[in-house]
Amino acid sequence: MSNSTIKIGFIDNNELLLANYREFFESDPQFSCVFAVGSFAELNQQRAIHQPDVILLEINLPITNGIAALPFLKTKFAGAQLIMMTTSDSEENVINSFKNGANGFLSKNMSLGAVKESVLSAFDNGAALSPSAAKILINSFSEKREQMSAVLVNLTPREQEIAKCIKLGQSYKEIAQTLFISSRTVNQHLKHIYQKTGVKSRSQLAAKMGE
Repeated sequence: MSNSTIKIGFIDNNELLLANYREFFESDPQFSCVFAVGSFAELNQQRAIHQPDVILLEINLPITNGIAALPFLKTKFAGAQLIMMTTSDSEENVINSFKNGANGFLSKNMSLGAVKESVLSAFDNGAALSPSAAKILINSFSEKREQMSAVLVNLTPREQEIAKCIKLGQSYKEIAQTLFISSRTVNQHLKHIYQKTGVKSRSQLAAKMGE
């Protein structure tokens, strides 16, 4: 770990927890609290905020929830590790948090010591997960692999290559260049893929493969 102080910010509308987080981390010389606010509106009212290394934020915030605000935070504080801290560790919240750019997902039921260790892990390694969030992500990846396998099983090797390129978001031209075939050949293969998989568009194919 770096010898420099880790600058940390908190966004949580629970005033008691916010005070506890701030007091706990400020008592540790490894950390420096750069802000502790109850909403994004309050954050925007702050002046001369130092760039945080890590931000802990609640999901269920007033007006703008934490998940929806992740892209804004990634732009405003580029390079900061964004860690969700919540009691709402549902599959939907975990998946959507990481889709929107979260670097970690922790439970408020964790001890402050465990939260600190997770923050240190995020600072050093770029990720922090509670056991329940890790389980949700692992299950999600397994389901996506199963979805993809079910789609690919009836396709020829060339059709499988094209289907995987579609899932990556490549255009017909890009697929043709990747596989050294013509765009017309790509189109012909796609027609066969659509027939075999029962889809009618690229987006449907990508979704069926577990986009």
